[in-house]
Amino acid sequence: MNNYVISNNTLAIIPYLLHYSIVYEVDKIKIIKNIPLNIINYNCRIHGSSYKGRIDGTYNLIGTYYKSPVIIDDNIIFFPTTSPRLKKCSWINLDNIITINYNKVNKCSVINFINNKNIEFHTSFNILNNQLLKSTLLSAKIIKNKGQKV
Repeated sequence: MNNYVISNNTLAIIPYLLHYSIVYEVDKIKIIKNIPLNIINYNCRIHGSSYKGRIDGTYNLIGTYYKSPVIIDDNIIFFPTTSPRLKKCSWINLDNIITINYNKVNKCSVINFINNKNIEFHTSFNILNNQLLKSTLLSAKIIKNKGQKV
């Protein structure tokens, strides 16, 4: 399988080997023969845009281009753990996060998801927390704009 359709059940998309991704869902794990950024781009396209278009939209709403969260569709926002240009970049679904903590023993951040699955990321707690805040701001702007009358 080269393409994967993101849903509300998708927790995270993590790079695996050179050309694969591990996709964590609420109730299963899938191996996809595609890198995370291509999966994100594919999902932007099937919802009528492109990765670049979604990045531009995020900039228009919250004023950031660097490590920008991406609106997959009206209800799903993913954020990158590092610069998306890096092969080690993972993508996290904002709505499925319960907490982000730092594991001092393993020296990594741990995201606890809605299914009580914990996934470790070798990204600093501060970076992940900042990504969470940017994504939450983006979500709030989308909700606010939906409520405005044209």
